[in-house]
Amino acid sequence: MRNSKRIAVDIPLEFRFARQILRGINRYAWPNQKWLFGIGLPSGPGRLLRDKNMVGLISMRRPSDYMPIARRYGLSAVGVGTWAPSSDFSGLPYVDVDPKAIGEMAAEYFVERGFRNFGMFATEGSIHSRYRGEAFVAALRRRKLPCDVFDPKKKYPPCGKPSFIITDYNECIRRWLVGLAKPLAVFAIDDPIGAWICTICQQSDICVPEEVAILGADNDDTYCDTSRPPLSSIRIPAEQVGYKAAKLLDAMFQGRKVPKRPFLLPPMDVVTRQSTDVMAIENHYVVRAVRFIREHAHEGIDVERVVEEAGMSRRMLERKFRAVLDRSPFEEIRRVRIENLKTLLSQTDKTLETIAPECGFVNVARMGLTFREATGMTPGTYRKQFRSR
Repeated sequence: MRNSKRIAVDIPLEFRFARQILRGINRYAWPNQKWLFGIGLPSGPGRLLRDKNMVGLISMRRPSDYMPIARRYGLSAVGVGTWAPSSDFSGLPYVDVDPKAIGEMAAEYFVERGFRNFGMFATEGSIHSRYRGEAFVAALRRRKLPCDVFDPKKKYPPCGKPSFIITDYNECIRRWLVGLAKPLAVFAIDDPIGAWICTICQQSDICVPEEVAILGADNDDTYCDTSRPPLSSIRIPAEQVGYKAAKLLDAMFQGRKVPKRPFLLPPMDVVTRQSTDVMAIENHYVVRAVRFIREHAHEGIDVERVVEEAGMSRRMLERKFRAVLDRSPFEEIRRVRIENLKTLLSQTDKTLETIAPECGFVNVARMGLTFREATGMTPGTYRKQFRSR
């Protein structure tokens, strides 16, 4: 193609997250931009950059690795996918999903389901695992809730076998799980780890989700759907990361100023599958009311309808909600509607006029006001975070 730009894409395509980023890059580039891609090899982009027509680089490596390459070959460069708070990204255009927001979403999800016992499992050496996990623990600490972090160096109790010597990593994980109070909510940092823990529970006769509820992150269907039971996971806007990175790179080609700081997208939502499909609430009145709200909030129900379904006085239900969930039935109705609204804004192209009644709001104005009070932004602003165009 004449007048086309050659772009080096230096990302590891063996990971679904990276392939989604590439899909977002291509969506921006086609059909409006005349870009040709050179996909990087595992060993690095060196061979690609020998092409004299190469003018841009989108890299998933750390800035200290890719910026010297970009400068050497005179390339406009944007980083994606490996941001961490401790890294030096000053003065660099960069796009990723906020790992701290992922950890906070995981904590909020479990707390909303009534859990009070928590565990966190992260692998050593993983940047995303570290910061997702730290944010999860910190979010629980702010609520004065404890969280036990798995430590492979720790000698976990032998569970009735004092003479048994721990030699198997899986056995160490099993002992950790067995030794924690139940019902237990475990944030597994990412989907491969979540599926791994599900397998250990299955082999150890630990009931998932009744005894241990497990949540992963990234919503990789290869792991989530083949896990037993199917794994719940936090869905992230990986494709939008690629789209935004390509848009920044194009702006650089046109000589426009771009933000020389990390641009972090929030996670989208939690996709609930069987591994967390339970509420750890002992009070059956509250369980009944919460289930009714989740199933009927979109129908425009009010608190009186919830009271009727729960079979108790409004005053008593209010007190029990406060004691168990630290919020009122009205606040729970609003929360569920907001979550449903977020899903429709991020996953569909439906108009606000169509969405409002589907989420139980009387009109768009009321929906917009409620959404802004809950999130600090308008529905339109929220949608722009997840729309590629």
